[in-house]
Amino acid sequence: MTVLKKRLLLSLSAAALAAPMAAGSVHAIEVVVLEQVNNAAQTAELSFDELWGESLAATAAAIGNSAAFNVEGETDAAALDLKQMSTPSAGGRQLAEIVASDVDLAAGTTEGLDLTAAAIGNTLSGTGLGQVTDIAINQFASGFPVAQSSVITLDEVVVGGLESSLSAAAIGNSASLTAGAIGTGDGFDTVSQSTFGGQTATIDIADLAVLPDAADATFDATAAALNNSLTLSATTGDLYLDSLFQMNSSAQTASVGLGQINVPGSSSTPVGVAAPSYESFDSTLVAAAIASSASLDAEGTVLLGAVTQNNMSAQLASIGLDQVYGLGDLDVTSVAIANSLSIDAGGMVAIDPGSQAFGQTASGTQTAIVELVDLGMEGAVAVTAAALGNSLSIDAGGDAAVSRGSFINQMNIAHQSASVVLDGVEGLDGLRATVVAIGNSLSLASGGDLALYEGDAAPGPDAIFQTGGFSQTATLDLTELNGTGAGEVTLAAIDNSLSIEAEGTLSGVTPSISQTSFAPQIAELTLAGSGGFASLDATAVAIGNSLSLSAGAFEGTGTLSAFQQNGGLQTVSLTMTDSGMGALSATTAAIGNSASVSIR
Repeated sequence: MTVLKKRLLLSLSAAALAAPMAAGSVHAIEVVVLEQVNNAAQTAELSFDELWGESLAATAAAIGNSAAFNVEGETDAAALDLKQMSTPSAGGRQLAEIVASDVDLAAGTTEGLDLTAAAIGNTLSGTGLGQVTDIAINQFASGFPVAQSSVITLDEVVVGGLESSLSAAAIGNSASLTAGAIGTGDGFDTVSQSTFGGQTATIDIADLAVLPDAADATFDATAAALNNSLTLSATTGDLYLDSLFQMNSSAQTASVGLGQINVPGSSSTPVGVAAPSYESFDSTLVAAAIASSASLDAEGTVLLGAVTQNNMSAQLASIGLDQVYGLGDLDVTSVAIANSLSIDAGGMVAIDPGSQAFGQTASGTQTAIVELVDLGMEGAVAVTAAALGNSLSIDAGGDAAVSRGSFINQMNIAHQSASVVLDGVEGLDGLRATVVAIGNSLSLASGGDLALYEGDAAPGPDAIFQTGGFSQTATLDLTELNGTGAGEVTLAAIDNSLSIEAEGTLSGVTPSISQTSFAPQIAELTLAGSGGFASLDATAVAIGNSLSLSAGAFEGTGTLSAFQQNGGLQTVSLTMTDSGMGALSATTAAIGNSASVSIR
């Protein structure tokens, strides 16, 4: 009887509100409660405090275990509560609850607010127009699984005249927010979820502003802990994001930490960076801990903090960047299970000195690392690191400068490693560098002018180096290598080969190609004081145990040597001193035990 009375009271209140609507008056409802209690502890409840509205509809059904609230017109609601709890037999503490404070809806014929809670299906949702402040959507699933929850907590969220929606589902374990024209104050806004076993998905947003230049500007935030993914996207305006974070069971995490992601229209364009000319932008951030990936995609001017992941068994993928400016677009991805990292930027990118790194650690000691200092280019740059596939690469289009102390490094299990160390590398057309330790190869290619030099500007040797299992090695040391056309360098220690190819002019001071296979099997090529040529090909293979050198339009002085030593002191050596020729080819093979030189 009590239930019937309360439902009747609310029905009368709604009818009283509807009657004077033609006159344009607005009525107030204070301390209104709609409550149902089914057998045992199954409940459905609506509670309102200081509610104003032109039209109101409210329903509570405990057997179906749902509660709904709908209001149209000008509405102010303080301490609005929509709550449900199922029976112990139906799920113990299975709960669905919506708590809203200071919900303001602008006057108009189409504005409306809808809130729904269902504890058996365990979902919550809300849609509305106008301004919304202090909204919480909370869910708690049954005692088994324990502590499965889905929560959206918003503080000082303003929706200015565009549609917004909020939903949370603890059984499906997802939470989402979609809104238009959002501006937040100093509050701590979150989209958070927690499943059993500590599996969580959280979005923490501070000072998030989406200031629309178009009527269709939107903002989306989604968190899902069961499939453990988080997304954030915004269209048109300025976006300031704090963090996007997830933690899976067994400490498997995926997070995107960002400071001041600025897009066109922002008043904080970095000093020295031209203001972007885009009329709109599209920004998307994704973190997934089970797939163990994190990504950032943005257009406009970007200042990036970090993208990091930690998988179980210490398998991690991380990207740490300091002051990355991208006037075109920027893509950053880290995946710890597949164990890859990548950054792709179009337009101008500048990475200032600091702790810039692409780092991965797989199970054991399998690692893939890229560290960059003072990397700048006007075209495009792509950097990739993958430790399970165990490869690293950098690709730069346009002007590229990698200053001192830059390196690309990998270490595989059993000390199998592949590394590229570059000092003062300048590629005016394009630069590619790749290392693969499992395949155990290294390569460097450049179109246009390529300079690997030693001097005051960049002290220290330039090197491409690999170490295979046991003592299998492949090494290339280059000093002052200049190619006006294109240059390619490749090393592979497992098949134990080295090669260099360059077009244009090459001037070298003690460049060398060296390999050492297991036992004393070695293959070595050394060039000292070699002059200039139109093209150069040099290859050393220790397992096949051969060396070759080919040069077109060659003019050289100094000492040129090609040397091999096989097991049992079987050797082949070729040495040339103060040579000058139009074209040169030289081959040595210790297993076949032959040597040849051809000059044209």
